[in-house]
This record gives sequence, structure tokens and C-alpha cells, in this order.
Amino acid sequence: MDLKQLDYFTAIVDEGSISAAAKKLHISQPPLSTQMKSLERELGAVLFERGLRSITLTDAGKLMYQRAKTILDMASVTKTEIDSLGRGLSGTLRLGMVSSAVTAHIIGQFAEFRKLYPEVNFQIYEGNTYQMLDGLKTNQMDLALVRSPFPESGFVCHKYQEEHIVAAGIAGTLPQNAGIEEISGQPLILYRRWETLVRQIFESRNLRTTIVAVVDNAWSSLQMAKAGIGIAMLPESFVTDVSGMEMWRIEDERLQTRLTLVKRDDRYISNIAKIFFEKFEL
Repeated sequence: MDLKQLDYFTAIVDEGSISAAAKKLHISQPPLSTQMKSLERELGAVLFERGLRSITLTDAGKLMYQRAKTILDMASVTKTEIDSLGRGLSGTLRLGMVSSAVTAHIIGQFAEFRKLYPEVNFQIYEGNTYQMLDGLKTNQMDLALVRSPFPESGFVCHKYQEEHIVAAGIAGTLPQNAGIEEISGQPLILYRRWETLVRQIFESRNLRTTIVAVVDNAWSSLQMAKAGIGIAMLPESFVTDVSGMEMWRIEDERLQTRLTLVKRDDRYISNIAKIFFEKFEL
């Protein structure tokens, strides 16, 4: 077994067929098939069933694909680190982030990290918490900054201070110290992840809700609230210091969240990712 065979195997899985993988790898199909048969003989297992136009992974193939991706990724990271020896910490940190984590304070943390390690650059992926966790599982990224709650099994978590979900709107929209009763009946803009929970909270208190928008992105919620479309419900840290906006904390323990920096617990990560994971603070 060698890295070339693993690269060929993952290409076949990613492309869905041997013929498509051969085109991507710029080699003919017969030698690619020969390499896969050799790999299967060495492992003593069939990795995939060959169809007319596609392949289907066996259980052994699914396990092999996961291991092959990890091995290839580790080989790439190791080469990068060896190349950078003597030149200080350098390379790329692949980081996933939920939209509600993109605050001035968080970006300031990136700036401070680059002051310490000017040869490091960032490759940022954005999406919701579950998309970011999937990105970690498939080795698309090294670390992810996500929001609780989420299934923590399989991850190492660096948890930060818990914060409230708040109602945010144009200054003067609601009285000071507004509670959930005052929010009831107001046009609400909900971050989709908390839609069901918010509805349940209002229903449990027999309060009326008027939901005018449900969105996937915290920035979209905030911009709609700034335009006067309604009251957005967002994490407190995301709204802090936004000009022209006020926020009202909803005192309900279910409406709490925390930013969490996570990495997989079964995967080698680069020195860049290790240092960032240890140094990143909120």
C-alpha cells in the first residue's frame, strides 16, 4: 500500500466511477483498475462493487475511504510542516465559522494571531453549525467555531462564556427592559436554528407570535432588523456595539448559547491548528 494507491482510491470514490477518476487523474483506465485490484489483494477485502457506470462502496471500502482521507491529509500537512522548518510557523489554517461568530472581536483575534505568526493565512468556510461539523468530519477544515447546542461526541471542544439570545431592533422600537411579553405580538425575524425553540417558548406561555421572516444567516437577520422589518432574535455578542440598534435580553434559560471552537478527537492536525486552538480566547 502506498500514497499513490490511496490517492487513486479516494479519487474513484469522489468521482463515482473508475472511468471518471481516470479522466481526473489523467491516466488510462486499465492501470487504475490494476492498482485497485492490487490494493484489494493486499487488504484481503473488496472495497467497492463495480457497476456499469458507478461504484458502490462495501463496508470495508467505507472504512478504507475514511482512513485514506486522513492518511493523505496527514501526509500533506507533514510535508508542509517539514518545508516550513527553520522559517517559523507558516501555512494555511482552514477554519469553519458560523455567521453569528463574525464579530469585530473575533476578527480582532485573527489579527492578533497573524501579528504573532505573519506567515500564516486563513481559509475561511461559513455556514451553520451542522455544516461546519460536517466539514470537520470530511477533513475539509481543521477547526470550526460553532454554537451550542450540538452533539459533542467525537470532538474536542474549547468552550467560551455562555450568552443569551436577545431581541434586537432599531433604537426606540421597544421600551427598556422589555421581556418576552413585550416581544409577543411584535414582528419577529428568526434565525432558523432557533425557530422551533422560540415558537415553543411563546406557546408555553400562551403568547402570540408574529413571525415575518425565518433566515439561515445571522447577518441577514440583523440587516432586516436594521431596516425596520422586525425584531431579530440573535446571540448577544453578535449585536453588541452595532450602531443604531438596541437589544433586550429574554430571561429564559432555554435561550442561551455559547461559541465553541472544536476539532476532531481522532485526527492529526497541523501545528498551526494546534497553536490556534490553544491561543484563541474570547
